[in-house]
Amino acid sequence: MDHWIQYGAMALALTALILNWRGMKKYVPVGLFASFYANAWCAVAISFKWWEYHVRIVPAMDDISVPVNFVVVPVLAMFWVRYMPLRLKEQLLWALIWTAPLTGVELLLERHTGVIKYHNGYEWYFSFLLWYLSWFIWYWFHLWLNGGRREFDSLFR
Repeated sequence: MDHWIQYGAMALALTALILNWRGMKKYVPVGLFASFYANAWCAVAISFKWWEYHVRIVPAMDDISVPVNFVVVPVLAMFWVRYMPLRLKEQLLWALIWTAPLTGVELLLERHTGVIKYHNGYEWYFSFLLWYLSWFIWYWFHLWLNGGRREFDSLFR
């Protein structure tokens, strides 16, 4: 079952990307950076034994989650940066709208599957904070890469 959850997450992310590919090419660098960033955080977390992955698609890679770090996180980062609102208040709410369900899913996976397990005092609220701040780090990377320019792409267009 745990393998199917991982394959399903990748399939959903890739399907969303394929269905919305038009205009997404300029966000690929954000996705690549998000993947690098996720892998760096996994290296830190594994070294401090904050979490571990019991069930892996690639058993030889026990320090990262291939489905999450190489597929799901990059696609989520691309969508998040693309549709991020312009005003700060809306950006903070946008981050909350994305962070709450993702943290909830992660918590359910941690409690009821072998996909991820927390250790050494790591709790769901640390993941909430990490996700919440990560959105903005990815967004700032996008701004830095594009010389501070950002086009507004409405979600409701």
